[in-house]
Amino acid sequence: MEVTIREVRAEDLFYIVEIEEKVFRADAFGFNYVFYLYENCRDFFLVADYKGMLVGYVVSCVEGEEVHVHSVAVVEWFRGKGIGRRLMEETIRLARSRGLRRVRLEVKTGNTVAISLYEKLGFERKALLKNYYADGSDAYLYVLTLSSS
Repeated sequence: MEVTIREVRAEDLFYIVEIEEKVFRADAFGFNYVFYLYENCRDFFLVADYKGMLVGYVVSCVEGEEVHVHSVAVVEWFRGKGIGRRLMEETIRLARSRGLRRVRLEVKTGNTVAISLYEKLGFERKALLKNYYADGSDAYLYVLTLSSS
């Protein structure tokens, strides 16, 4: 399957909001916040493109010496094909290339698929965040420490 990872474009934003709403429901970012991320975090806003169709994305912002992953999602019928892994690997590569020290993210405690991916990528669980999401569910804080070499 030929999926290309590329930088976000303005015309992608409505599709990203649509994916957010389908994947995250009550916790989905609205258009205004997605636009804010586009304006302020574009260097770490990547999409997965399959034949001109947006099938996933990751958006992260630089905060001091780290990158904070705000959202990563893959549309349902493209899951399990390594797209989320490729998006995260590219984010990590970009962070290393900019000399950043860490990549940080939060994940629902029940999202075992994502947790497994993050742990395979070397992320370590650092904390439990109680009532983190709009639906009252908890999150884990995960951090990947990047080597300085």
